[in-house]
Amino acid sequence: MSGVYLEASRDVDNAVVVLLGIPYDGGTSYRAGAGAAPNVVREASQSIETYSPILRRDLDDVAYADAGDVDLTGLDPKAVMERIADAVEEHLRAGRFVVSLGGDHSISIGTRAGSRRVHEDLAHVVFDAHLDMRPEYDGSEYSHACGTRHMAKGGPTVALGSRSGARTEFADAEGMLTAWSADLALPPAAREALAGRPVHVSLDLDVLDPSILAGTGNPEPGGATYKELRSALLELGDLEVVAVDLCEVSPNYDASGVSAVVAAELARETILGLGPGRAV
Repeated sequence: MSGVYLEASRDVDNAVVVLLGIPYDGGTSYRAGAGAAPNVVREASQSIETYSPILRRDLDDVAYADAGDVDLTGLDPKAVMERIADAVEEHLRAGRFVVSLGGDHSISIGTRAGSRRVHEDLAHVVFDAHLDMRPEYDGSEYSHACGTRHMAKGGPTVALGSRSGARTEFADAEGMLTAWSADLALPPAAREALAGRPVHVSLDLDVLDPSILAGTGNPEPGGATYKELRSALLELGDLEVVAVDLCEVSPNYDASGVSAVVAAELARETILGLGPGRAV
């Protein structure tokens, strides 16, 4: 598993940041393929520098490690989420900042559960083209269409970039979410509600416009540019972010490989801009 930001030591025990691959797409509802993303994003990281000129920080100065992939072989969806939660919990209890590479967005059901085991007052910020507020989809509460609802039931939750959903989802969002917006900027009142709380950030990359990220399972027109998303993400740097997941890259739908490169660079910016040692 080579790659620019994955050529660092795999000494997980001494890391303050871990990358955790979650190769799962059992929660998809349209086009599968996100399960292949972790290794493809790792490979794509070979195309980017370790230094971020925006943040003026370098991955070479961060003690991080690639913790490999969570083994989900043969598990049913409920057990998948438990296994994911166990892995996230283990790293958080060891004091590590966790960046998870999905996988479809259903993995957030497991990642945020692991975060909440460690931080009972956990709050959530979700970047997603879709509200994902359904109680179930295709007979399963573990669909990627249900993740934000799971978060909202567990603590304050803000959904940003949301521009698609069923009528019932928008109705439920008004009552269940701290705030939601089609825009990416965190509203001032929502920022106040999250201040002082540990925050789990969940980034569904279909929040980007399909012209920027074509390789995703459920592309939705009218999305953000890369710069807009990066800016909104880094503006969370004054919050107590403890974990981030990046989801919904489906490499087979982008023969150019650009979508995986976008995810790799966002992972770098996430580590340097939201992780330990960031400038606040």
